[in-house]
Amino acid sequence: MAGSSVQSLPRPLDAVTASAWWPVRSDAWWCAGIPFAIIAGVLIIHAVSLEFYQAYVLPEGYGFLELTQFFLAASASVLCFQALGYQVVKDSRLLWLALVFFGLAAFYIAGEEHSWGQHFFNWNTPAYWAEINRQQETNLHNLSPWFNQRPKLLFDAAMFGGGLLVPIVQLWTGPFRRPLLALLTPSLAIAPAAAIAITFKLVDDLGKSSFTSEALFTRPSEVVETFQYLYMLFYVVMLRRRLAALDEAGVRKVSL
Repeated sequence: MAGSSVQSLPRPLDAVTASAWWPVRSDAWWCAGIPFAIIAGVLIIHAVSLEFYQAYVLPEGYGFLELTQFFLAASASVLCFQALGYQVVKDSRLLWLALVFFGLAAFYIAGEEHSWGQHFFNWNTPAYWAEINRQQETNLHNLSPWFNQRPKLLFDAAMFGGGLLVPIVQLWTGPFRRPLLALLTPSLAIAPAAAIAITFKLVDDLGKSSFTSEALFTRPSEVVETFQYLYMLFYVVMLRRRLAALDEAGVRKVSL
């Protein structure tokens, strides 16, 4: 039953109810409905009017995808820092550090997506910075792979491995017996956003090795980032739900 405690989880996580731990049927509208609605809209617009897609969906700064990416990452950052107020987080050092890391990472993504406000306020890039930034913007990810490709690789590994492979394996093996690992492992219910990101990542990779992908889709990397950040937000929403349930149940510490 959805209201029973989660007996398969290690203590003290088994103090919360299943409905607070995993998304239930009533959550399907956002876990699956939102990702499928967004990708359906993107595909239809791209197929029906490529000109409209390039003019309003794709552009830097105020295009639908880029603006959505900013708000998704910013929302995830705010939720992470708000979660630091739970007593169970305050008393669990590793959990506190994990949430600070998640919050700072999401904040960095949001800032970089809009060049730390330049796309909103349209200031001029200082001459010295424009010389070292390949797009003449006030951001870091256009300076070096260490601010762009390397973090993306880490993000891809965390989402595709920890977000998809581990939850699938746990269908047979059960959750981690270490409380903190079990707490931080995402639910397979939020996988649709990750699956869409993976699909368009393959399209993007195909495009870098052949001339055919541009005909299939225009700049699929923007779709990849949108659904990666959507998945990130869903993950934080579920993590905060778990933390709130632990706090309400009186759990004060989650150790490794």
